[in-house]
Amino acid sequence: MATREEAGLPRYPELRWVTLTAMRGLPMPASNADIDEAVADVLGLTPRQRALMHVNGRQTELGYRVAWARTALNVAGAIEDAGRSLWRTTEEAERIDARTINARYDAHLEARRQARLERAVGADSGPERPGNENDVEIEQDWKALLLERLMEMTPAAFERLTAHLLRVAGIAEPKVIGRSGDGGIDGVGMYRPTLISFPVYFQCKRYRGSVVPSQVRDFRGAMAGRGSHGLLITTGTFSKEAEKEASRDGAVAIDLVNGDDLCDLLRQYELGVKVTPRTVEDVEIQQAFFEQFEEASR
Repeated sequence: MATREEAGLPRYPELRWVTLTAMRGLPMPASNADIDEAVADVLGLTPRQRALMHVNGRQTELGYRVAWARTALNVAGAIEDAGRSLWRTTEEAERIDARTINARYDAHLEARRQARLERAVGADSGPERPGNENDVEIEQDWKALLLERLMEMTPAAFERLTAHLLRVAGIAEPKVIGRSGDGGIDGVGMYRPTLISFPVYFQCKRYRGSVVPSQVRDFRGAMAGRGSHGLLITTGTFSKEAEKEASRDGAVAIDLVNGDDLCDLLRQYELGVKVTPRTVEDVEIQQAFFEQFEEASR
């Protein structure tokens, strides 16, 4: 379930048409900031929704999504880069519809996949070729969609998903124990690397922005007298200071898993992420997988 602040933010495909609609009412060329504001006005977003930060901690969630929408609109021929972070609509923008925009962008992604496939095949018979910056864009695209799906989960469902991931990753009998007054501990499991075993306590933060040092300290304090191994998992990021606090000398070490790492783990174990084996992988987010955790937490 989306948070109250996220409820008015369309998914990526729908936002493309909203962005074009908003741009049609702006004087051209328009800046990124003007476009973001116009989109927020069209959607009727609250101040909190407009200020909501993306998990990368560097820009708002709306700004991040609109940036992807501009990329799709540019590929579809509806807008063009006017330089210096300015954009203008094209003549095509007056004739194009939402379905055409999505179809053209999907075709663009498929063409890039095919090009990567051809490069990979060619690498077997020739010198290694340098990577393409589009490869990074595709990687960011599926991770952005996956993080968006995780942020739609209720806290309870996200905790259940985390326990399931830990079980698949080798933690024995992970269970959610988080209740009122738990001091910040959401669950515990047993780790058995050899002949010995020890409890691993975990905390889940379905969170935007950066986890700060005080949150790491609070989690460590909640573990006092219970165990010496902690795992802090977030859909967001960790500030540099939080990373230093997690590994501070003389204190119980806390292992950190940020949003990017979490995406990689879900992909590695194919939990809610379908990876199609090819010379170049296609990654698909499987909605039904995440819904089972929502149903179990009701």
